[in-house]
Amino acid sequence: MNELLFWASAVGSGSGSIFKRRATELVSARRGAPSAFSRAIWSFNSLAHCEFGEASGEWWRVTPPVLAAGGPAGAVSAVLCGARSAPLLGRLMAAAGDSANVTEQRDGPDVIRIDMACADDLIRVSGQAGLPIQWNAPLAVMAAFVPPPLASFEESTVPTGGWAVERFSSSKTAWVASTVAEAVRAQRGLFRFKSDYDTRHIYKLAGVTRKVPPGIAKYWALGRRQRAMRLDLSRGQVSFPIAARPPGLIDRALVIASGALPALEGGRLTYSGINAPLAAVVAASLRAIATGADS
Repeated sequence: MNELLFWASAVGSGSGSIFKRRATELVSARRGAPSAFSRAIWSFNSLAHCEFGEASGEWWRVTPPVLAAGGPAGAVSAVLCGARSAPLLGRLMAAAGDSANVTEQRDGPDVIRIDMACADDLIRVSGQAGLPIQWNAPLAVMAAFVPPPLASFEESTVPTGGWAVERFSSSKTAWVASTVAEAVRAQRGLFRFKSDYDTRHIYKLAGVTRKVPPGIAKYWALGRRQRAMRLDLSRGQVSFPIAARPPGLIDRALVIASGALPALEGGRLTYSGINAPLAAVVAASLRAIATGADS
């Protein structure tokens, strides 16, 4: 993933076909895992290295480099997000010295973390390296999250034909087998239609069918009293079932709290470096998503 990030940083932006080709060339395939292309999109988006789709203005673009920090009180830490180059890394390592920590991760570029005794020290490193600081970065990301109401998505019809159909079960927090007939009859629920060439997600409420993004729609299905999120503040961790990964910016905010992608443990995705204010905002945002299903 390091080589792919260096390439993306040099190119800046481009088409999906070019990114897919380079990801396939530079990222090793792994048996039983999603494609190199899918893993690269997930990690680069979560780690705030790239924007994809509508957020990018094109198909993809690399984000400007920044030191994503926590609060400025007491000892401070920051992770490097965005574009990377050899000269940039050289300046940062020279400025940070022994306070720089580089950690490999399986499905993403190396985590580059700077740990300093106080905010003034990080500001000094920032100036010498020529990198801006974003203080309270996870909370800043969450501030940009506005849950979309269900009514903002276009009405559709239930797909028919040779699809494999699944329904998202709120009790199991998992996809379970379903049928087209069940989707047609349902008054409420999230359904996934898969074929060899396409995957579609629809959400039904009061019999109205809409095409929806699955990350948001799962939390409509889970409802206001969802129990997907588990918090362990003593360890600075929060976890979610694999099938209920937090959507979009929420996932990004949780990832950049530590700079590391979530660990897969016992069928759950576990994020680290989580403090009480971030956990509270995330929980409130997930409840707000559920509210949007009825607005």
